Amino acid sequence: MKKVLFDEIHTLEKQKFLKEKMQQVSNEIHSKFTKLEKVNNCPVCQSKSIHQYTECFGYEMDICDECNHIFTNPFPSYEALDYYYNSDLKDFENKFFMDSFENRIPIFDRRILEIEKYLGRDSQLLDVGSAIGIFIEALFRKNNPFKVTACDLNQKACLYLQDTYKGLEVLNENIYSLSKPDSYFDGISLWDTVEHLTDPDRFLIKIKDLLKPGGYFFFSTPNTFSFEWGVMETDHVQLLPPGHVNLYNSKNIKIILEKTGFQVVDIQTLNASLDISYILKNYIKDSYSPLEKFILNRLKDDSIFFESFNDYLVQTKSAGNMLVIARKE
Repeated sequence: MKKVLFDEIHTLEKQKFLKEKMQQVSNEIHSKFTKLEKVNNCPVCQSKSIHQYTECFGYEMDICDECNHIFTNPFPSYEALDYYYNSDLKDFENKFFMDSFENRIPIFDRRILEIEKYLGRDSQLLDVGSAIGIFIEALFRKNNPFKVTACDLNQKACLYLQDTYKGLEVLNENIYSLSKPDSYFDGISLWDTVEHLTDPDRFLIKIKDLLKPGGYFFFSTPNTFSFEWGVMETDHVQLLPPGHVNLYNSKNIKIILEKTGFQVVDIQTLNASLDISYILKNYIKDSYSPLEKFILNRLKDDSIFFESFNDYLVQTKSAGNMLVIARKE
């Protein structure tokens, strides 16, 4: 399959202006809204052994010593989040998603192959947060093997989906307002959203309620137990509060799923080429050790080394974005 590379997924405009836009909206939020109280325990494993990890855009980020969960502490208020998601930043995000639309399709091609291992043809699949429809497009290019319902809060996005994909059922609703249909869902998909949720327990319980017994939940989220996080640490591009407020890893994601009635079936990290290209572009130091020079030069110039290291990251689940497959117990 086609390599997924950093510059193709993250447009140059995004790379140039993201921090500036994030800082601008964060400054506005800090001036308009009162901070909540800090919590004293990890929101995943409840351990009280937490300490500050970094500060980003004026938000403190803590890390749990027990399960390595990284989270904004305190979490932003609902009013602050509402302001954030209705700011100009959202239009900025939609633009770079549209500009990189075609280059993002291979990400979902791989995910669809995994989903097809668990859902038969014509299974009922609810896609939550369909936005501009990159996943929907990838499905339709494969003759849409499922009976898909798209759900999104944004009215413009829903109108676009209805006009573009004939026969697609589209719901312009908040997932919390959805009632269980007569024939409810064999599977639910959600892409790069869990890290945005301040109350993931409530969300997961709602997902479980919408699934048939034995139904599957497919979602992606950053994996902080990964090559790219190990290298970039507090300089990582995914540290984006108040957008990203909970950053999980391939071990502690099981805790929150099992706590809400899911069994973790599998975790895959499928797009390691994205990690490698991210590191090659962003790992910049004043000087490098001989070992660093050797590895970086081989990754740049030796396709065999690149592919071998890519396969290693996939096989060891060490790439920076994980596809989680969970089953309703």
